[in-house]
Amino acid sequence: MAYKALIRAGVRTAIRRLNNGDAGLLLAMAADDIQFAFPGHNSWATMFRTQQKGRHFHPTHLGKHEAAAFAQRFVDAGLHVDIEDILVNGPPWKTRVAIRARDHNAPSQPGQAGAYNNRFIDYLDIRWGRIHRFEVYEDTERTAEWDHDLAADTTIKTSPAGPAEGTERA
Repeated sequence: MAYKALIRAGVRTAIRRLNNGDAGLLLAMAADDIQFAFPGHNSWATMFRTQQKGRHFHPTHLGKHEAAAFAQRFVDAGLHVDIEDILVNGPPWKTRVAIRARDHNAPSQPGQAGAYNNRFIDYLDIRWGRIHRFEVYEDTERTAEWDHDLAADTTIKTSPAGPAEGTERA
């Protein structure tokens, strides 16, 4: 199998496992010093530091520990990713990957706040099979609206870093 096909297969497998509640493979692909950038004015972008506006790359999550916290919050929120396309370019020491996809969830009960549906592009810089840089491009207004809906729903207990201990998010 060609290198680019292996990368595409690895990404699809990692996302499939993430959709099933297991972020382990995705985190195993992350370098210890991964830099992750999630855009916008929302609790996902500000889990660890304030968002800085501008044209330059600004990591919102630094290192595998912070990336793991984001991934766990993603799983706890019941989000799922439907991949539309994966583009891979470059040699193993400087691979670039673009993933076009949708992420969504559904509220656990009719009428409950928490439904989310968005489109995004993820851009990854991979060196020798490890993700060193991960940027998300999505409709940040939808993310902020979801934050607002979750904060207004008294049936869901949340904190800026995710659901409170012992609670579930739809």
